Amino acid sequence: MSISLSAARNPSPALRNGFSLAQPHSSHVYGEPRTLNDHLRSLRQYGSRLHYRRNETVFAEGEPADSVYKVINGTLRLCRFLADGRRHITDFVLSGDIMGFLECADQPATAEAVTDVTLMSYPRGCFDRLAASNPEIRACVLCHLSANLLEAQHQLLVMGCQSAKERVASFLLRLAERTDLQPGERLDLPMGRQDIGDHLGLTTETICRAISMLKSDGALSVPSPHELVLKDLRALRALATES
Repeated sequence: MSISLSAARNPSPALRNGFSLAQPHSSHVYGEPRTLNDHLRSLRQYGSRLHYRRNETVFAEGEPADSVYKVINGTLRLCRFLADGRRHITDFVLSGDIMGFLECADQPATAEAVTDVTLMSYPRGCFDRLAASNPEIRACVLCHLSANLLEAQHQLLVMGCQSAKERVASFLLRLAERTDLQPGERLDLPMGRQDIGDHLGLTTETICRAISMLKSDGALSVPSPHELVLKDLRALRALATES
């Protein structure tokens, strides 16, 4: 299961239908529900600003999970490695996301910087004490865990049932939703084709072929290797839901 909290910023479509990221009757400034981001601001005096260069490791699998992180800018990948060196990327953590809320003492994955990254790091113990005294925060964390479970179930469907072309369409749609992309806007792809392949269980060559097929279909255009324009969201959604 992913350990990122993209749902803290922008809930998945499944969550929008059934969950809120705060208690229904709680309020914040101007009556808006408080989010995990809002609660983390109350710990700003304990936070540390950290910078990582591209491909640097933020933390390694098995290290103590003693911090909560807010991504100020940049992109991270969460990786699991097999004994023979093979890699699976469980998820990407984007600007605005939070990661580090775990029900275990050690990190289940390695976090690496895909681009140059700036993070805010907060001691896990401080957040745990704050959550122990505030039921609103506990409700937010429970909703995040529900979001992660739904995302994990969706990823199992993608990996188990979809073709390569359908997997790539699903990945691009999810990335567009997480970044609030509007039709016709450019989608930034900070991760390379190999990263996408290691996330979707496909080779780099297969990722390139799938993107070329989607381009030929008119579903997208490719202005540069790290930019796409999703021209036909309806066609991409149809592909992503065919299984």
